[in-house]
Amino acid sequence: MGSIDYFRSAMKDVHQNFLDAVKDLTDEQLHFRPLDKGNHIAFALWHIVRTEDMVLNFLVRNKTPIWNAEGWDTKLGMDPQAQGTGMSDEDAAAIRINNLADFVNYMEKVFKESEAYLEELKDEDLEEVHDLPILGKKNLYEVIGGTTLQHGAGHLGEIWYVKGVLGLKGSPV
Repeated sequence: MGSIDYFRSAMKDVHQNFLDAVKDLTDEQLHFRPLDKGNHIAFALWHIVRTEDMVLNFLVRNKTPIWNAEGWDTKLGMDPQAQGTGMSDEDAAAIRINNLADFVNYMEKVFKESEAYLEELKDEDLEEVHDLPILGKKNLYEVIGGTTLQHGAGHLGEIWYVKGVLGLKGSPV
């Protein structure tokens, strides 16, 4: 198995885990903050999907993020530019996903686009270095493996943890 094959498989797995992790959550569960200090599931979810959309579509591919191109910011009543990096605890806590079903539709579009992009790549493409605003010079190994998958897995663990604190099943294993 080559690197791109691994990344394709890992991305599909992490995407499915995100979708499974949030299905059937109530508004209260989605916005619960452990000890009123940690991030709620809605923030972690919004942040990681927005980050993937921004990094792969906007920064790497020079495309308008799906968030803006399809008007998800307006549909969901959320900021058109923010994606969570550098937010204060208070600003992060203020993030609200008021319609999880609509947000899941946005997630599915981002995930489908990311997976389609990876299908276009070959192993040798992963060596390509991009000079990315905010992130600096990174090759696609670092962008896909680090900024997308590793970062995503961290927030997935955060979501599973909060679910566990709520008495819900977190990790499926």
